[in-house]
Amino acid sequence: MTDGIEAASRLYRAGRLTEAIDACRAVLAAEPGRFDALNLLGAALFSAGQDGAAREALREAVRADPGDAAALTNFSIVLQHRQEWPSAGRALRALAAVQPESASLYSRLGTVFQEMGDLDRAVRFLVRAARLDPRPSVQWYNLGLIGMLAGDFMAAVRDLRRALAIAPEGGLAYVQLGETLLRLGRLDKAAGVFRHALRLDPAASEAVNGLARCGRYRAAASAAQVSGMGAEMGLAIRGALASATGYGYFCQRFIRTLRQRAVPLQAIGITGPESWREEDLDPPVPAKALVNFLIPLAVERVPGLATVTFSMFEGTRIPPAWRRQCEHSDLIIVPTESSRVAWAAQGYPEDRLRVCPLGVDPEVSDGGVPAPTMVDPRGRLVSSYRHRFVNVSDFIPRKNIDGLLRVWLRSTARADDAVLILKLGKGTNPAFGAELGALVRRTEEAVGKRMADAAPVVLINQLLSDADMTGLLRAATHYWSMSHGEGWDLPLSKAGAMGLGLIAPRHSSYLDYLDERVARLIPAAVRPARLPYSEQAYPPFHGLDWWHPDEDAAADILTAIIRGDDTGPPSARDHLVRGFTWARAADRLLAILDDAGLR
Repeated sequence: MTDGIEAASRLYRAGRLTEAIDACRAVLAAEPGRFDALNLLGAALFSAGQDGAAREALREAVRADPGDAAALTNFSIVLQHRQEWPSAGRALRALAAVQPESASLYSRLGTVFQEMGDLDRAVRFLVRAARLDPRPSVQWYNLGLIGMLAGDFMAAVRDLRRALAIAPEGGLAYVQLGETLLRLGRLDKAAGVFRHALRLDPAASEAVNGLARCGRYRAAASAAQVSGMGAEMGLAIRGALASATGYGYFCQRFIRTLRQRAVPLQAIGITGPESWREEDLDPPVPAKALVNFLIPLAVERVPGLATVTFSMFEGTRIPPAWRRQCEHSDLIIVPTESSRVAWAAQGYPEDRLRVCPLGVDPEVSDGGVPAPTMVDPRGRLVSSYRHRFVNVSDFIPRKNIDGLLRVWLRSTARADDAVLILKLGKGTNPAFGAELGALVRRTEEAVGKRMADAAPVVLINQLLSDADMTGLLRAATHYWSMSHGEGWDLPLSKAGAMGLGLIAPRHSSYLDYLDERVARLIPAAVRPARLPYSEQAYPPFHGLDWWHPDEDAAADILTAIIRGDDTGPPSARDHLVRGFTWARAADRLLAILDDAGLR
């Protein structure tokens, strides 16, 4: 059948993919398992957009000849395209045994391990690539970028400078270098780098923003020099001043509450130019610390000011990269004991850790915002259902939407007087519909039941204002979470302050503000953080654990509520409103800073 393979190869090279595929299959029908036919078939199928079939053909080719470089290369390309990162990593490492001097191969390995969230191994592979072939600037740029993400800022600066020495026209590398220098507190050098980037590209917004931050930081450092000279001491704060994220929300709530206490504040946005919208908080104030309401990677240092990072984490321990990124923080403040343990479990010094609980919003929750008029997929008013469950989540694996839907399918029937209001994402993900559809299909297969045979689900996928969010929560009777871990569940705590019944897993931050007296708690077990229906790690939690709520127990809770067999614990409203106010949170924050001599 040599003539058959040659004919198939000619068809493939000519772009006649359907005919090439048929020719390969004819060869394989006569000679099952023939290596060259399998390899060519896989390449042709992939070129024709049939990546699933290509994967199977190439897997058989690699089994037939595990050391063939062409088959391993094709197989790894298909696996990367399908984002099967662990399998792609294994194929590439097998290829490295055959081609140990290939710099491009080790660059690909670095990319694959970055996608998996294993930043330390990504760095090692990229270092190998750069040593094998130090000439391309992209080798050093990629190494600098991953080094920054991994928290090795000094190495990142060195590698980015090397990239620029090779390709001095690289405007993006200058921006990345400037941002890395800011993380080290080198304002003057960062400003020079940003200015150079603007000479290369006057429209580079990241360089404009970087220069703006340099200016704001210099002003804050100058104001800090009057500390102790009779000036009224205040705080410099950096965070998301106009963001719909959780970090943005609690940063904004702290600023408002501190202003009510007449604490002098300077508010610096994440990018730099943005201002606090409610009043002029741009002018610098005498301060001893810059308080960052940000994840550790986004924290930048200001000479002359202590660095305070107010952050949180949702697993049993923080990633190693976070540990390194926090090295320059004088204090880490977290909202719950579970986050404090997560930092300590990764070896962060406990004498630099403090706990400051967040607040809830009774003043907002008590407002007269009406519930929106919603109709379920069957045309029935949501307000007409007796049991109305709500969940507000980003559409990410940590929120365990697959687990929530499995429990909903198992515990409800079409005729039940119940509805689930599912608020997912902010309407900014163009692939949302396809991704949710795929998750729903996998869930229906796992449970053996269609969504149409369960109680209805009302889906909301758009950005809501604070007032609209209050109205949405007002439309429900229960707030229900199946999350794998929370640093602080702001929607749930707000729902509890509004008097909704609470159903939450017994883990992470929930244990700091809920117990069986005021909420239905679902038992949970610690397990590795995986993607839904996969053994592949969730990249931000690579090598880490989170919690898995007991789905049997959750189904029992929902079933008992819907049948009327469970009246549940008293409302958590009084417990949350009295125990977790923003006034108390602000007082605790100030006390922490005072105790550390940072105010």
